[in-house]
Amino acid sequence: MAKITRVREFGKRLYLTFRVWLLALVGVLVLSVILGTGLMFFIPLTARYALVAFYLLFTEIMAYPLVHLIAGSTGQIVSSFAYNRKHKPKEHYLQNGQHVAKKMNMEYDKPIYLTDNPSVTGPFTNLFSRKIYFPSSTINELHPTEIDATFGHELAHIKYQWKFVRELLLVTLATWAFAILLAYFTIIPMVYAIAQFAFMMLMLSVVMRRNESLADWASGNATTPEALISVLDYFEAKCKGNGSSITHPSFQARKKRLERLFDSDR
Repeated sequence: MAKITRVREFGKRLYLTFRVWLLALVGVLVLSVILGTGLMFFIPLTARYALVAFYLLFTEIMAYPLVHLIAGSTGQIVSSFAYNRKHKPKEHYLQNGQHVAKKMNMEYDKPIYLTDNPSVTGPFTNLFSRKIYFPSSTINELHPTEIDATFGHELAHIKYQWKFVRELLLVTLATWAFAILLAYFTIIPMVYAIAQFAFMMLMLSVVMRRNESLADWASGNATTPEALISVLDYFEAKCKGNGSSITHPSFQARKKRLERLFDSDR
């Protein structure tokens, strides 16, 4: 029984890893070209059935983390809205907040907002209101230098928000261009739609993960990379898994990149 449990856990972790999801996206794109165009008619019937089976498997793997992400994000938004109606987040001014902002060539004199909402498990930035939220426990458990590094990371999202928006627009244009090209060759509408969606998610993932790396780099330059690495260690200990997702690189990859700042002149 223990061996079966270990196998199931291994399968679950493998199923949800970002690399498997990325391979599934590429698989969906490749098989969409094969199955959705005239190339399908040059493949033996038995091979077609096999490719369709793989196509359905890759599509399921592609969809699972997206459903999880959307459901989790929606749940957090609804929960936060309901929770904040009775328990308003508390304003909290960081001692070195303006200093960190100045080192990032920004003017930011706003407070951060502390919340006890159990659905908020980590700091985040609302780009519409430009407000930065921290779980109250994070403030109590992190060292002041680690709080500054975390604040710098969230502040970087505000600094580069229009860069992020421009990249999202480029993703939209690239997806349209891909869709127009694919429309000339695809003979199955469903395959066409799935391929278009897979291409868009592939591009979005690259942009979102790059955005997180950029925020890490900006914070490491403005504060200290050691402090931000310590913060990543803290969240890695609290998080189940390696932190790698559609939107974030793994904790190890982020820490390894920050280590490049050790010998640089900041």
